[in-house]
Amino acid sequence: MEINTDQIREKYAELLPRYQNLAINLNQALELFLHNAGISYLSIDKRVKDLDSFIEKTRRKEYTNPFDQIEDICGIRIICYYTSDLEKINDIIKKELNIIESADKEHLLKPDQFGYRSYHFIVKIKGDWLNAPNYRGLQDLKAEIQVRTVLMHAWAEIQHKLAYKRKNDVPDQFQRQFARIAAKLEETDEQFENLRVDIEEYRKQLITNADKANGVFDLTLPLNLDNLEAFLNYYFPGQKKATRNWTRHLLEELVKRGITIRQLVESYQKIKALLPQIEEEDFEGEKLGKSMYQQGMARLILDLTVDSYFERHNSTTLSKQTELKPLPHVEIARKWRKIIKEE
Repeated sequence: MEINTDQIREKYAELLPRYQNLAINLNQALELFLHNAGISYLSIDKRVKDLDSFIEKTRRKEYTNPFDQIEDICGIRIICYYTSDLEKINDIIKKELNIIESADKEHLLKPDQFGYRSYHFIVKIKGDWLNAPNYRGLQDLKAEIQVRTVLMHAWAEIQHKLAYKRKNDVPDQFQRQFARIAAKLEETDEQFENLRVDIEEYRKQLITNADKANGVFDLTLPLNLDNLEAFLNYYFPGQKKATRNWTRHLLEELVKRGITIRQLVESYQKIKALLPQIEEEDFEGEKLGKSMYQQGMARLILDLTVDSYFERHNSTTLSKQTELKPLPHVEIARKWRKIIKEE
């Protein structure tokens, strides 16, 4: 079929800024939706189909009205970590956008087939979005959103690299290899999901076990990231929570000085009765939770009770690579160390 490329080029140039605007704003909106839902993800990428690809697809599909028939001029791809996040993300897309079409590419496969695994949506923005200036003029434009796990994405990218998009594209001698790899990736996705569930259950159980033991954290636990985080959540539930990376820095400090979970718990028990007085006298009656993160509270109790830990404030050889800045309230710690020793 012959197409009028000059007309296509002209209309493409006219619509391009609007599609670019749609891609930018839709990408930002999805980032916000996932952040508010507490869903971690590897990436959210956007792209606008270039003119050559648009013309090639028009010819290949023999479209007569390509600007209406080609629905992926604007494309968004969300890559998440776990299969359980797929449904959560899909629900957000269905709630926040107008769905023109949707497809679960995995469920379209027959039991003996392998292939392209991901969720696809063709969407338009909702009418109330047009109240925001950055969405005006975008109401009639379609966008494609793909949602995949990391392993689904790996499969799709390698398959694309090998230029095999359909089962019939693959020579017979390679079909079995492809099927085996696809099955292994699917199984691995399931195993990662099971591992995530097991880890979450393990972390919850640490708190449950402490409650059952009359409010005493298990002193025999080895010091690792999960156990340290559970300790912080158990003894300082009212304090602000920082990222696991901050907890990892604290873990490195403790490992370096040979401090154990037992020492952490015993340090807390020694000074817990003093915390209200410290709050009243040196934090102007403010709850420590309003001014310090959980990791800061752990550092405070160690500064007050463990000499070798407090001495880090006097060291001039601290590695900037592995240590956070010293406790900002060093003078407070010094004052209360003196009070504790006198008592």
